[in-house]
Amino acid sequence: MHEMRLDATALVKVRDYLDEMMYAMLDLRMSLELGPSMTGFPAFEPLRKVVARLGFEHAVLFRLFRLGETVEDQDLRAAVPDGIVTALLDAELLVRDGNGGWRTPSLLLVPAEGLIVISSIPPSYPTRTGPTHTWFDLSTAVVARTIPRSLAGQRALDICSGTGIQALLCAERGAVQAVGVELSAPAVTIARANAVLNGLAERTEFRESDGLAALDPDEQFDHVLCNTPYAPVVRDEEPATLGDIGNSVVWPVLDALPKHLSPIAGGLIATWRSVGSGGDTEQRASITARLGEAGCSSSAYLDPAFDTVEGVQRILRNDLAERSHLSAERSEAIQRRVAELLSDPGSPVDGFYNQLIHFRKDGGSTTKTFRVSAPAQQG
Repeated sequence: MHEMRLDATALVKVRDYLDEMMYAMLDLRMSLELGPSMTGFPAFEPLRKVVARLGFEHAVLFRLFRLGETVEDQDLRAAVPDGIVTALLDAELLVRDGNGGWRTPSLLLVPAEGLIVISSIPPSYPTRTGPTHTWFDLSTAVVARTIPRSLAGQRALDICSGTGIQALLCAERGAVQAVGVELSAPAVTIARANAVLNGLAERTEFRESDGLAALDPDEQFDHVLCNTPYAPVVRDEEPATLGDIGNSVVWPVLDALPKHLSPIAGGLIATWRSVGSGGDTEQRASITARLGEAGCSSSAYLDPAFDTVEGVQRILRNDLAERSHLSAERSEAIQRRVAELLSDPGSPVDGFYNQLIHFRKDGGSTTKTFRVSAPAQQG
């Protein structure tokens, strides 16, 4: 996927058209038939069948921007007004497919939490034509539900901002400024486009950043969100304990975060697929301990993830394969060590947990943990 050019006038025109076409409402209507999805995106074929029942104009829109399909030139011209086609081209939301048709540059327009965000086409969709630079999934929607009703007068920080939706929601809920930091340059561009698309560009700022490196040393924030990548990862060395397996991006963030917390700071750290043993995780204990050292009390919600040891090892293997700087020998050594830890009878793994850790800087260090109990056995 090439990097988009920001054209604010075109993006505003596109959003006005989507609102007139009740794009978000129709998306909600279709979701009532499709049900929730573990990835945040409906399964492709069921969605395609529902889209096929829409009227012609809406079917073209949803084929392009919810399915990522190619549409013929005559269908696009018949369904979409000329001025909107021009705006879509100026915003670089449409490209030629090489056979005279039109498609998106591997992007979708996704209604979420009252916003419409540009996001990469997920790997599960056969229409994807480029890398997934801006991930939008169920974890994004979950974290969005934790944002307080009002952040009036506060400064917000969104770490691993991706599409920027969390920073945008903070701004929408009254934050005077919301700063998003993200490693991927294409994702930063898309987050900036999403700010324009949702009328929030004046109170949001997105920076390309490795962790918190792009923050000024004296910048402080009142509300912090960190939604770590939804995949188990490790550092480039062999893990020492189970707590080192999964979402290693959180550790350098926690190293740098305390100096950026205002005296009234609070927020949320989300980690996914953390290794569990004895109904808890080493990561939860380590994260809350680090927060306690910074004068923060915390509460953690643990939810069992639908993952197996074999599945997590496969995801980890794919993650390591994408690190071109790692030798095959180093990658194999890391995988062997992970396998040893996951099969160690001294610390039996009882599954994997998704964790939402809320914290508040109150001078304390207390922590509590809660979860939804398992369903009662029938019979």
